[in-house]
Amino acid sequence: MLLVLSHGQATVERGFSVNMQVETDNMHEESVVAKRTICDYVSYVGGTQHVDVTNKKLILAATTARHKYSAYLNELHVKEATDAKSKKRKALQQDLEQLKTKKRRLQKDAEALEKEADDLAAKAEQKHDFMCITKSNSLRKTAKQKLVDIQELNLQLESIQQQCRDK
Repeated sequence: MLLVLSHGQATVERGFSVNMQVETDNMHEESVVAKRTICDYVSYVGGTQHVDVTNKKLILAATTARHKYSAYLNELHVKEATDAKSKKRKALQQDLEQLKTKKRRLQKDAEALEKEADDLAAKAEQKHDFMCITKSNSLRKTAKQKLVDIQELNLQLESIQQQCRDK
């Protein structure tokens, strides 16, 4: 019984040999599988001369092949369209997150500048120092500019959010 068991890889290697005969450059996986199925069937029936071409299943498969191929292409187009749509949505979401992060950073900076300007103004009031007032006014101008930038970011955020809703 032990001698009956196969010790080689002949069937596997034969399969690789058939695959080498079937393959051509730039073939899709489905094409390789289909060609391999045809080769297996032809070898099963004993050669091309034994293939029954009058078989109703074979004739039906041949007549519906173009319809199946068209359906496959339509499916690919739909998949590509949904992939493109999801990529656009993802890009918009990333832009939205970046703008939100930038807005939070600008708000934090503006608040810090306002606080520092208030502190300098209070210090100038106590010590009657005009340099502190000048610094305070400079910080307030910078804070106001940051608030203007925040308003511009709000407009950009609204436009991106509108684009996300539209898609």
